[in-house]
Amino acid sequence: MWKTFLIILRSYRETSGNLSLFLVVFLWVVTAGITVLEPIIFTLIIKEIEEYFRVGILDYDAVYLYTILWGTFIVFTIFLTYLYRYFFVYKLNMKNYVLTCKKFNEKIVHMWYAEYIGKKQGSLYKIYDRGVSGQESFLYFFFGDVIKNISSVIIIVSILIYVDVRMAFLALSMIPIMFLVGWVFVFRLSKKQKILNDKRDSMFGDIGNILSSFMLTKSLFLEKTFLSKMSKLLDKIHIEQNRVWKWWSLANVYTSFLVMISRILVLGFGVYFVVDGSLSFSELFLVFSYIWWIYFPLSFMVDRLNDIVKHLTSVQKMYQEFSQQDNEDIYKWTMCRNVEWNILFENVSFWYLDNSKILKNISLSISKWQKIALVWDTGAGKSTIVNLLLRFWDVSSGEILLDGVNINTLKKSSLRNHIGVVSQDNSLFNLSIEENLKFANPKATKTDIEQALKKAKAHFVFDLPKWLKTVIGERWLKLSGGEKQRISIARLFLKNPEILVLDEATSALDNKTEKLIQKSLDTLMKGKTSIIVAHRLSTIQHADCIYVLEWGKIVESWNYKELMKKKDKFFALANPDKLLLG
Repeated sequence: MWKTFLIILRSYRETSGNLSLFLVVFLWVVTAGITVLEPIIFTLIIKEIEEYFRVGILDYDAVYLYTILWGTFIVFTIFLTYLYRYFFVYKLNMKNYVLTCKKFNEKIVHMWYAEYIGKKQGSLYKIYDRGVSGQESFLYFFFGDVIKNISSVIIIVSILIYVDVRMAFLALSMIPIMFLVGWVFVFRLSKKQKILNDKRDSMFGDIGNILSSFMLTKSLFLEKTFLSKMSKLLDKIHIEQNRVWKWWSLANVYTSFLVMISRILVLGFGVYFVVDGSLSFSELFLVFSYIWWIYFPLSFMVDRLNDIVKHLTSVQKMYQEFSQQDNEDIYKWTMCRNVEWNILFENVSFWYLDNSKILKNISLSISKWQKIALVWDTGAGKSTIVNLLLRFWDVSSGEILLDGVNINTLKKSSLRNHIGVVSQDNSLFNLSIEENLKFANPKATKTDIEQALKKAKAHFVFDLPKWLKTVIGERWLKLSGGEKQRISIARLFLKNPEILVLDEATSALDNKTEKLIQKSLDTLMKGKTSIIVAHRLSTIQHADCIYVLEWGKIVESWNYKELMKKKDKFFALANPDKLLLG
């Protein structure tokens, strides 16, 4: 918790600057000091009343002066509090909120793909949302209340000690017990709250799974399964959160009880001291008034400990989740310039954390403008080779060279800018067709877009009522699979990359649509280095070299005609009658 607190303060200092941070603390201490003077003004008026009862003369001028001073004091305090809260708390805190959001937006967007696929989308969103909101709420509380309250208590303690040490001791006697109780509650409940937050994140992860695979959920009738799972989790959260809140409610009872004891001690001993003449009535009034000024802010902070623990655990979770995420382009990697696009996989092996090898000493060469194909059954490692080239993962051993340069030394954004991918499930955003296409080339003109759509055989776009301004429905419900694929190909025509990757680009399409799109792909592949991952023979028959993978190894490689003559692995896999592999 303490480390998280320091991280938040460091973030605030980076936002506000050292001078503003100093002014925030200084002005709030000044505001707190002025605020606690109010009981002293009342005490001066009571002194005049005491003097009246002692000598029978009331100094009206003094009473009027103190009353005017009290009114002026109230107006000035309200004005100073407004200036402080608006200009130094709310505005600076909102600035910190915006910059924190930008910082973690960047971390999320630049998250390594290998890290992302192991996490639930809903959980990531909830961790981020609760973290930035928790930091905002904590800073409002800390700079809006904590500094003022602590400053007020310190100043009041100094005044009480100056007035009467005995009364100061009586007034403050319950504070150590209050802090001890608060610390025990924080220590015991912070871990429980963290576990509860993790369970909530898990639930939002399930919601993310449902929404990201909504059609699958519906087709497999999984609604009841997910609802039952989430309902049971919510019931557990409800029971456990109630237990936590029960303890925090008891903390409030303890603090109220301690305040009552302190007031009884001050009033009881104070009356005794007034009777024996060692304490004036005005001094008793001052001490008794300040009890509320001491214990109210302290009990308020104890009451808020529940929220503070929740905020700090949320912030801690956010920093733990995202602080380890490397920005893919923060390093000064080499840019891809004047490249011939000769690719070499040299003894490349890859495995996940469980050390089960996906690829085993893969070696293959792709020359400029060459067209190669990767074939075999699912799980053989074909798509993994593509992901390694795009640096979604880094190789576990061996190296991938681009014109003799290890791609691990290349800037990822620069490398990917020269690679275009057409996959089985090309993603389109819930934006207009024009916006989706311009992501590939923001400078593309209307003519460029029209040409790209024609090359991609996406003439259907010109028949749409709003044409390029047509907004693609969520999850592409307004487009068929073939239409979606053709817009994705048009996007690649606009990007015009030097390396083209076709990853099962036509496997989910019917034969008629597949033939139409294949013509677009043939046009797209002209003058490009192409890597084809496919099950259909029609897409690989004209490849310069076909690599056959089995259990992560290359077991055969040659062109289509020679592999068929060889009558080995590829021949057994091929089915020319149906133009399919397998």
